Amino acid sequence: MGDSWLQRLVVRGPAAEVAAFERAAASPKKPAYVTVRPACRTQRLSFAKLRSLLPVRQAQRLNEELEEPWDLVVDPVRQCKDGSREVTYKFQLSAFEPEHLIIRVSRLHPRLCFVIGCVAPNVDEQSSLLVHRGQTWQWHLPLRRKNAIWKKLVPEETADNGDEVTWGLTQADWQMMDGVVGHWQPKMDVLMPRVLKEGRPARERGPRSVRRRRRGT
Repeated sequence: MGDSWLQRLVVRGPAAEVAAFERAAASPKKPAYVTVRPACRTQRLSFAKLRSLLPVRQAQRLNEELEEPWDLVVDPVRQCKDGSREVTYKFQLSAFEPEHLIIRVSRLHPRLCFVIGCVAPNVDEQSSLLVHRGQTWQWHLPLRRKNAIWKKLVPEETADNGDEVTWGLTQADWQMMDGVVGHWQPKMDVLMPRVLKEGRPARERGPRSVRRRRRGT
């Protein structure tokens, strides 16, 4: 196995849609790697399962060898202030980039927003992708922010502080991951009210004339 990199997948949307994705993404198969939580003793996020949900032609285009997430942790579902819910998958990969798969899956779940974060120390990569209905936005952690995190957490290496440096590098990677994933929270906050409104029955949205008056027309 080659060098691994940290990955994070955040899925946000209406409660029923998030729950539907959790079911769609889960496989009863056992993980290939030892998990850190009993709740993840089955493959709670399976890229093979997600690819199987795609139309045949789309699935065939993803012909590279899949790798299932390992060291997987699934955070408890978070209730957001706007009424949406959010589930976060934290894991590692070493031979598969899931972005193209998630972009296609997002078209099957048009009421969900997906954020894919990647921190790959071996290639100096700290980036994230926001995906909604197949549309994407990408962001890279600015160098000044990376340098500030390193200065704060990673001590200057000496002959006898190797463990401290290793721990500092690990903490820096996780903080950079928080940064690249958290970058998209404001944009998701803007997208979610529209997504939630689209799913409400018309009677809950009010008569069209009332909606026009509310908009000042």
